Amino acid sequence: SKALLASESYGCSEETLTICSMLSVNNAIFFRPKEKAVHADNAHRNFWHPAGDHLTLLNVYTQWAETDFSKQWCQENFIQVRSMRRAQDVREQLADMMERVEIEPKSCNG
Repeated sequence: SKALLASESYGCSEETLTICSMLSVNNAIFFRPKEKAVHADNAHRNFWHPAGDHLTLLNVYTQWAETDFSKQWCQENFIQVRSMRRAQDVREQLADMMERVEIEPKSCNG
């Protein structure tokens, strides 16, 4: 909650909302079937961010949102669709709470 409150002053409340919601699903984002382990590893590598896991999770959610929250996209990228939908629900709830305490949604991407 401190991160969400502080995010307003840094102009990145949208990104912080997304990261917090992704963290709420407890590392249940990626899956790696034995028979397609190499494919899964390659798909997951596309989301990797050198600054760390939080920005990797942000990349996953952002790319999923760009596909209009596609189930097929999740399957193709070895992402747990149920976990993503849960993160989306948590994000909406947190966004509603932030609106109630008058924290303006801002993105550092403009």
